[in-house]
Amino acid sequence: MSAALAVVGAGAAAAITVAAPAAAAPLVAVLVLGAAVVGWRARSAAPARPAPRGATQDSLPESDVRLRLLESAVIHAHDAVAIVEAVPGPVRPGRSVMYVNDAFCRLTGYSRADVIGRSLYMLRGASTDPETLARLATAMDAGTSLRVELRNYRKDGTPFWVDLSAVPVPDPDGTLSHWVLIQRDIDRRKSAERRARQTGQLLRAIIDAFPGPISAKDRDGRYLVMNQFQAELLGVTPEAAVGRTATELVGPAHGAKTAERDREVMATCRPTQFETRYPAPNGDERPWLASKAPLWMPDGIDSEPAGARGVVTVALDISALKAAEDALRKSEERYRQLFRAVPHPVFVYDTQTLRVLAINEAALRKYGYTRDEFLTLTVSDIRVLDAEPPLAPGDSSRPDGPPALRRHRTRSGALLDVEVSSFALSLEGRGVKLALVNDVTERRKAEEELRRSEGMFRGIFESTSAGVSLTNAAGLFVSCNPAFAAMLGRSVEEVLQLTPASVTHPEDLAAQQALMDEVRAGARDRFAYSLRYLRPDGQVVWAELSFAAIRDARGAYEYGLGVSVNVTERRLLEDQLRQAHKMEAIGQMAGGVAHDFNNLLTAVLGNLSLVRLGPDDPNGELVCAAEQAATRAADLTRKLLGYARRNQLVFAPVEPLAALNEVVGLMRCTVGPRVGLTVDVPPDCPPVHADPTLLVQAIMNLGLNARDAMPDGGVVVFTARPVDLRPDDPVPAGWDDVPPGRYVRFTVADTGCGMSDEVKTRLFEPFFTTKGIGKGTGLGLPMVHGIVKQHHGWIEVHSAPGTGTRMELNLPVSELIATPSRSQAPTPLPVPFPPPHGHTPTTILLVDDEQMIRDLGFAVLSRAGYHVLLAEDGQEAVEVFTREWQDIALVILDVTMPRMSGSEASRHMIRIDPNVRVLFSTGYAADDLSELDGSQGLLSKPYRPQELVTAVRAALTITPQPVG
Repeated sequence: MSAALAVVGAGAAAAITVAAPAAAAPLVAVLVLGAAVVGWRARSAAPARPAPRGATQDSLPESDVRLRLLESAVIHAHDAVAIVEAVPGPVRPGRSVMYVNDAFCRLTGYSRADVIGRSLYMLRGASTDPETLARLATAMDAGTSLRVELRNYRKDGTPFWVDLSAVPVPDPDGTLSHWVLIQRDIDRRKSAERRARQTGQLLRAIIDAFPGPISAKDRDGRYLVMNQFQAELLGVTPEAAVGRTATELVGPAHGAKTAERDREVMATCRPTQFETRYPAPNGDERPWLASKAPLWMPDGIDSEPAGARGVVTVALDISALKAAEDALRKSEERYRQLFRAVPHPVFVYDTQTLRVLAINEAALRKYGYTRDEFLTLTVSDIRVLDAEPPLAPGDSSRPDGPPALRRHRTRSGALLDVEVSSFALSLEGRGVKLALVNDVTERRKAEEELRRSEGMFRGIFESTSAGVSLTNAAGLFVSCNPAFAAMLGRSVEEVLQLTPASVTHPEDLAAQQALMDEVRAGARDRFAYSLRYLRPDGQVVWAELSFAAIRDARGAYEYGLGVSVNVTERRLLEDQLRQAHKMEAIGQMAGGVAHDFNNLLTAVLGNLSLVRLGPDDPNGELVCAAEQAATRAADLTRKLLGYARRNQLVFAPVEPLAALNEVVGLMRCTVGPRVGLTVDVPPDCPPVHADPTLLVQAIMNLGLNARDAMPDGGVVVFTARPVDLRPDDPVPAGWDDVPPGRYVRFTVADTGCGMSDEVKTRLFEPFFTTKGIGKGTGLGLPMVHGIVKQHHGWIEVHSAPGTGTRMELNLPVSELIATPSRSQAPTPLPVPFPPPHGHTPTTILLVDDEQMIRDLGFAVLSRAGYHVLLAEDGQEAVEVFTREWQDIALVILDVTMPRMSGSEASRHMIRIDPNVRVLFSTGYAADDLSELDGSQGLLSKPYRPQELVTAVRAALTITPQPVG
């Protein structure tokens, strides 16, 4: 030991300035420094002498005391200490060992004798790391300290690990003196590290094989470990994730959320579980069930306090679970929606307790209960007892069958007729039934209504006035109503033995067959046309047929429905209406012809009147004959005007009895003793508002016709009765413009031969007559027709061959028609012609579109002493009047003219001279002058020269009334 210390002491002076390696333990550094100091002092002092026997510690020198203390520390150190030469020896490799302590011997199994003087190469073995040995040799050759971990071998060959610190010890002059090698046994630690490394590798393999994220973080939220799955999920490597935070790896939002959960786990020291989705860069949006638990350090090692050191996070992929839950939820929701959306009430009830377990929305609406109220009820609470026995608890043996008709009661007490379909089910081990309820209340009402409707329509079918028939595809009648059979003049049973062709007029069969061919071919489904049916007695019935095809599901013709309306009477009325329109047209034509005749007759009669013949002139008789012919022609035109309703009317209240007595008085001179005439008028019969002359003339014509219808004698009865015409009362065709009100009916009835229907349809046609040639003009009844039209009445004819005729004239009572216009004043009587001597010529403007009328008027008025101006139409008359109005005393103005009518011309003249005198002239005797301002009267054509002069003088004597 002394020699060793002496060797060591050689470099003690320099060792004072050498610090132990930072990695060495504090005790080892002390030992090394102590050894160096002791060796330095031993060198510089006298050789050491052994201490006297019995000497105490206090009696020894201070250096010896320190040396002994340091020696004791090195000897008893737990770490193995070896002191070797500074440089290798020349004989054997390696540096020779100069000193080892007891710990070295215990650690290696070698004794000091085995080691001193030898190299430490003895400790090397197969597992000693050559690189570590090379590093050690390099450091020692360079004289620098080094600390390494090295695997050595004991004397018995057992390997062990040591923590080796090589510390150089220099001499006082700085020269390397020797090396202190300190070895700490770390074999147990290395074994633990190896086991820990193996365990870590195992755990790494396990966590990397785990199909979900696993990680551990420290208190600062930095990852301590992360498995491969989570690293790939976050787009990093496990190594790159260590030491980084969730904010750095993912983002602030996720980092803040996970940090908050980590703090909660560490604060409460309780694990937590939650669902989450990692915001992975690869777009992985799988749901995870994450579990966080505190990372414990229970003993507080490495200066760490006890408690939660961090957080461990494990997450499980719950995509399949969520998908299954979602599918289950969707399935449940789907069936729940189906259950709720069924439009009919559905409920589930327990077969043991009959309590309602589930109910859909339709049931709530139908029964009026809330869901909570319904779930407190039993089936018996809503079912009304009827013929079906009540349900008993536990009665689930009834098999599922067809819907049962039941009656249920709603919350409001209303009763429902329902069909219930029940289905037995097992729900969680108990028997239940699902009841599907179909409300048939409306259907049963509809069925009842259908039965009632069928009865009603059957009644309509049987009682309707229109003929309804049904034919099959073979063309046979299979059904018809009584009206159709009556239309055909047959019974229903007879019609059902016939076909449509057998009852149709032959002339209509071709058109009917063509339409039916189109129906059978599918070209049309319906048609309507007019046809004639033939009755067994040969009578023809006109009908409007509406036909509709009834087809089967394939579109084939199966039945035909026909609705026939009897329009025979309507067609007769239409014929009468057409006849009336024709009569109206003929009347207008007759009026125009009469107007032209009156113009011609005016010229004829006027010129004949101007002819001067001597008493013995043989031409006198010729002139007289011509005048008589013209007079007869004038009478004919008056009849034509009467038919055309152009007669001049002078209305007044006329007593029916007085008018009929006047007619009978006139007829008594024309009928023989074989014809009787009677009058029957009640005392209360009101007067009529009529032209007395025209009324007598009309009734007189009817009486003469009645006389002519009784060549062998008979009776003509004249009656008058008041009648009321209501708005819905019918009138004959052609008289539709007759207003409702009070009328007097004049009847002329005879017992003559009567008339056929053909004669009656043409009765009022002009020039139509049944009398022989020379016995009638055919204008009498047309004139009556025109007079009645002018009086706003109507005529009814009742006659048949051999039964006589009854003609009825219906005229309004006097209070219904306005008073006549001022133009209806009677024409003044003639005055002597020519005018008296000394007459001052008066200017007269004569206007007429007929040259012969103008020539006649000019001649007559000139002879009468008047100055005459002429104009051929209204426009020329206005031009002449504009120039000469101050000298014109009277204007004779034809009413009907080309370019400008007389009425329009008079209005122009009135604007020039409001005091103008106008004498109108017309071939229409009935022109109404009530609206012709300035009129001084009416001169009807044909007129004679005396009538013209008389009318002019009368007009000049009237004081004109200004117009405007």
